[in-house]
Amino acid sequence: MYRALILILTTNLFFTLHVTGNIAKYINVKYSFLSYSMIYVLFFLTIVEIIRLYFKGKNKDQHDCDCCHDHHEHHVETKQKKFTMKKLKKFIGYTLVIIPAVTGVVLPVATLDSELVDAKGFSFPSLEDGNDQYGTHQVLNPDMSKFMNQGEFHDLVSKESKAYVGKSHITLTDENYLVGLEVIYNYSGDFVGKTLTMKGFSYNGPGLQANQLFLLRFGIIHCVADSGAFGLMLQFPKNIHIPNDEWFQVTGTMDTVYYPQMKTNIPVLKVTSYKPITQPKDPYVYRNSFN
Repeated sequence: MYRALILILTTNLFFTLHVTGNIAKYINVKYSFLSYSMIYVLFFLTIVEIIRLYFKGKNKDQHDCDCCHDHHEHHVETKQKKFTMKKLKKFIGYTLVIIPAVTGVVLPVATLDSELVDAKGFSFPSLEDGNDQYGTHQVLNPDMSKFMNQGEFHDLVSKESKAYVGKSHITLTDENYLVGLEVIYNYSGDFVGKTLTMKGFSYNGPGLQANQLFLLRFGIIHCVADSGAFGLMLQFPKNIHIPNDEWFQVTGTMDTVYYPQMKTNIPVLKVTSYKPITQPKDPYVYRNSFN
């Protein structure tokens, strides 16, 4: 019975995530076909389990009929003995599986924002310590070198840079946000003086001057486990105060600046114009190409 219930609830979970579009908040939409196919697989397994329970019930009824001459007291005693510690453990185990299948549908999906950046810490391990291979939380630069060897990584970035280095005005859209940023961080000197337009949410990171701010978007490389807050430092002509998580579109001129918090030079966008915008329907961006 519990197996059938788990299969039904899990099938419903995947189905609901796809219908509402919330699946994009857990995995890169590039892989959504995998979870979509799970709906059919789970539905098939659910039907099989229900059929199995049906025939099991019929066999049980037949068995009870054959044993009707037994005393009622003996029957009750036997049922009590069946509720052993093993069954209790199985009940607890199944319940723990059911809980996420239910809460995944009932509870609202939280959108990642500046609170998560604060919670994980605003640091850039790959720039501070090149030997750190275990820092999976990424900030600012969507560094694909974490997912491939150095040779493949340099070939990838070199190939992708050809679509950006020759332009005088670059616009980072939902589709090219992560690719464009990685090229900018790896070829920052080639973009000095060029115009760039982007949008994201504000974040008052540590060690900033009164006229500086970060503009970020949460990006998903493969799934939410490798997500990061990616973006650029903004530098305004005069001091400015913008609260965290305000969405803006900005245009400015690219340059580089030394950021003490990360002990390195990073790209900076010197803002020439900006305007508030509403949060996009899908606030996340995804890595849509890997070659």
